[in-house]
Amino acid sequence: MIVIFFALPLATLFIAVLSQLGGNGVLKRNGFLGLRIPSTMYSDDAWRAGHHAAALPAWIGFVAITVAAIIGLVLFKSDSGSVTVSIVVGAIFLITLIWAVIVASFAARSTEVVH
Repeated sequence: MIVIFFALPLATLFIAVLSQLGGNGVLKRNGFLGLRIPSTMYSDDAWRAGHHAAALPAWIGFVAITVAAIIGLVLFKSDSGSVTVSIVVGAIFLITLIWAVIVASFAARSTEVVH
């Protein structure tokens, strides 16, 4: 259980940093790192817009997961308490991912030129 309290905040931090770097143009469109969904892979502009939009949800998720993990480590020494907090941390992680991908997709699609 303790692994979740460290792994998920670190994973979310990684996603937030990649989103920030992609939105700032430091992380270029590639096949390995970043939000590699069809709408962000469409063009360089879509890549930047999608990552820029995903950065805010990713940072908010990172803060929420980190706070929940710290609360779990400090307050809940019992197994049942740590299981509950692990479920909450995992749920926040999934919500963060879904939120980031949705806003990235919408932002990336808004860069497409309609003829």
